[in-house]
Amino acid sequence: MTMDARRLRRLVRYRDRLQRLQEGELAAQLRLHAVREAALAASTGARAQLLEAGAPPTGPVEPLLLASGTAYARRLERDIAARRAALARSREDVDAERDALMERRRDRRAAEVLLDKRLLADRERRARAAVHALDEQAAMRWLRRRPDTPESTHDD
Repeated sequence: MTMDARRLRRLVRYRDRLQRLQEGELAAQLRLHAVREAALAASTGARAQLLEAGAPPTGPVEPLLLASGTAYARRLERDIAARRAALARSREDVDAERDALMERRRDRRAAEVLLDKRLLADRERRARAAVHALDEQAAMRWLRRRPDTPESTHDD
């Protein structure tokens, strides 16, 4: 199916809108990735604080405090593992969005190239038609001015 220039322009605008939407999707995924990185850093920081605090160097050990500290450390480890998995998934999502954006850009660029070729072909066709019309006019004038042509001797 051959598209005229108007339809190609519409296609380019549509592909441009798709590209901008995809850029927005990528930006949202990047923001989510940054939030997940910050959450992982916060969990890692909380674990580091817990490990720095440790047990008291001297004196009796409170079993309740020890049990709660151990439970909190386990919870932090599970939280860190979950956040790392979420961050890995987020990286995959960002990569997928980036790939989709590149595909949208290629689609838009292909439509632009197609439009440029169509406009160039139309310009060349109009230029050839104009040159042909000028040649026809020049030929007709030249034939009318020649005294020995049959057209100039006819009196209709």
